[in-house]
Amino acid sequence: MLLNYVLLLFTLVLLGGLAVDAGILEWRQQLLQQAADSAAQEAMYETAHTYSDWVSAGQAQATLNGFTNGVNGVTVSVGNNVSSDGFIDYRAVQTTITQNVNNIFMGLVNGGKSTITATAVARVIPTCFWILNPNSTFSNGGTFWLASTTFEASCGVFVNTATGNSLLVDGFASLDVVRTRVVGPSSGNASTGSVYTPPRFRSAAKNDPLAYLTAPTFSSCTHRNTNLSNAGVTLSPGTYCGGITLNNSQVILSPGLYIITGGLTMMNSTLNGMSGVTLYFTSGGGSGYGAITANGSAPIGTNYSSNLVLAAPTSSSGGGIPGIVIFGDRNWVAHGSYSVALTNTYIAGDGIWYIPNTGVSLWNCLYTDNNYSGMVLDCFYQFGGIGTFISTEYSTLGGYSPYHYDDGVLVQ
Repeated sequence: MLLNYVLLLFTLVLLGGLAVDAGILEWRQQLLQQAADSAAQEAMYETAHTYSDWVSAGQAQATLNGFTNGVNGVTVSVGNNVSSDGFIDYRAVQTTITQNVNNIFMGLVNGGKSTITATAVARVIPTCFWILNPNSTFSNGGTFWLASTTFEASCGVFVNTATGNSLLVDGFASLDVVRTRVVGPSSGNASTGSVYTPPRFRSAAKNDPLAYLTAPTFSSCTHRNTNLSNAGVTLSPGTYCGGITLNNSQVILSPGLYIITGGLTMMNSTLNGMSGVTLYFTSGGGSGYGAITANGSAPIGTNYSSNLVLAAPTSSSGGGIPGIVIFGDRNWVAHGSYSVALTNTYIAGDGIWYIPNTGVSLWNCLYTDNNYSGMVLDCFYQFGGIGTFISTEYSTLGGYSPYHYDDGVLVQ
């Protein structure tokens, strides 16, 4: 009889111990998952904002939550998310935390340790079109204004305008982007066209996402008053003072940095810099900032349209700025003005247009890319034409967006 009581007591203690072990494992599993979630988001934040050592950032965040890589049986792994077919998603960060946990009673079954694992994936949601004008001065339009056209992007639009009109999509226009955020309220804005994702108004204001870029320096002129008519030539990097004017001409740009004062004017011409160029527009050498204008005497797709076909450098080896195809001097301030005005123009190629203090007007144009594009500008107006189509495949830049204020979400 005593033996039966001993066996019963042993069984009850063992079952109770197993329940305790199971509870401890469940508790540790929850802590592990919370740490993995937090580490993935911190690593994603670093990839999107500062480009520091995001692996170390993720591991440091795990440490703050009590799980240090290589300590107490813990392994913290941080890397890009890889799908089942081997595709690397450069915008997604995956964190996996594994720990060997000592058991009290389960050791009788499994040798004393259990291994628990938690995985989390955080993904950057890129914003590739930034309107920086804080105060709209338009009476009949917005700082981001679409009229009788299409705007599509695999990223987001951010409108920093807090007062007046900021967003206008007229009845014959469509806006199809991942998301649209507007600093100002919904009042004063009209979206009578097709807006596929409802805008989020009263968003927090943000600073210039490319403020970290170092602007090129103007020194002296290597070319003056470049005026080409009925020509087919190749230009080399340098400083072009007095502007560049093209009339019925076909011009190829060799790779590198072009510093231009006095602006750029094109008429029924093609400017081709697909080998990797940055065009920096500034003042100096006796010329002011000028404007960037292109015009075709007929809509795109004809022999009388203009073509602006440019691709940004993928490295700084040639003097250009990686990812930036057009750079406007930050002192070129023309709030509420369209100093970049393109009409009947085909615009293609990879690269970001960074002209933070002046605006862009596209009239009967097509703006597209091969891998990625986008703009940081003061205001934007697009009327007619085929439309704007923006991608966000940054593999040619090592997988990282040049913008420093992308946001992200925990997706797994």
